[in-house]
This record gives sequence, C-alpha cells and structure tokens, in this order.
Amino acid sequence: MDDTKWLSLNDDALEKLLIERWVFRGVLLVLMLAAAILTTYLGMEGLHTLVERLTVTALVCVSVGAGAAAFAMRNTDIRIHRELRRHRS
Repeated sequence: MDDTKWLSLNDDALEKLLIERWVFRGVLLVLMLAAAILTTYLGMEGLHTLVERLTVTALVCVSVGAGAAAFAMRNTDIRIHRELRRHRS
C-alpha cells in the first residue's frame, strides 16, 4: 500500500490494515518454514539429479523471497504503528 493511502486512514482502518498485514506475514512465515522443511528433507537423501538440485534451488529462492517480503512489510508496519500512536496522542 502506498504511503499516501494509509496516512489518510482513521484509527480503526489502520488497525484493520495491520491485522491484514500480520495475517499475510504469517502466511509468508508458513511458506518459509515449508520450504525449509522440504529443502532439509530433500537434502538428507543427497542431491543426485539435476531436478533435485533445481527443486532445492527454487525452494531456497522462495524462502529468501518470502523472508525479504516479510521484512519489508515489517518496516512499513512500524511506520503504521507510529502513525497510529500519533493519532491517539
């Protein structure tokens, strides 16, 4: 969401937006954990074929991408929290 959009929201709308973002970050966390579990499971047997290596590479990329997205979302959430505190004071 663009800064100009959430800056104009009231307290209730900001709280709802934060809850939506927390749920989405939770989904990203589940995605990262699932990718880590699958990568570990595939790696335990050893990576013998090109398909296995490509699968593990894709899983690692998905996990890193989800982590980066969650980190970026958290930075925006901090700004939303500050705006919410500013509204309430």
